[in-house]
Amino acid sequence: MTEPSEQEHPLIDPAELTADFETFFREHEKEFLKSAASRVRNVHDAEEVVLNAGVRIYRKWPRIHAHANPVAYAHQILNWEIATFFRKQARITDRETPYGELPFADVPAADDLLALKDYEELDRALERLEERAPVRAACVRLRFLCGLTNHEVGEWLEISPDCVKVHVCRGLKDLQSLMDLPTRGKGDS
Repeated sequence: MTEPSEQEHPLIDPAELTADFETFFREHEKEFLKSAASRVRNVHDAEEVVLNAGVRIYRKWPRIHAHANPVAYAHQILNWEIATFFRKQARITDRETPYGELPFADVPAADDLLALKDYEELDRALERLEERAPVRAACVRLRFLCGLTNHEVGEWLEISPDCVKVHVCRGLKDLQSLMDLPTRGKGDS
């Protein structure tokens, strides 16, 4: 292990920052945070990305300050840091154990919620179905998203399992039309 004095990248003491860099970074920090948060979707991760970008900007400050458009140059560095953040997340994900392989995975974790982000169109359709037919939407959610049987859904909603089947069938047809999916004809599977 290396001693702090032997570190490859020594820490920057706030007193060492040049006044023009500090002014520049303070003026644009909120702008950088908004840009990073819109891409990484998490305020804490966005703060980390902006701080890492700030270090890079500081290291290249003379070049950035002399640039014709220093803000654009700084945004380019921020975009590189965002890309680095996602590459790092991908490397971490490759080393993690999939959720389904964990023997104790009963409670949904943050990864489960992140996996659902790709289903925004389905979420919007389910919200519209919930407004029109709340029981159908609840049946579809419990049956397919929670993995309950028709009998269990019936117990939750206090309706018969046959009624659940009808609500699920009609709810799926409603979702299909709300999401503008092609209808299947006879013989299609």
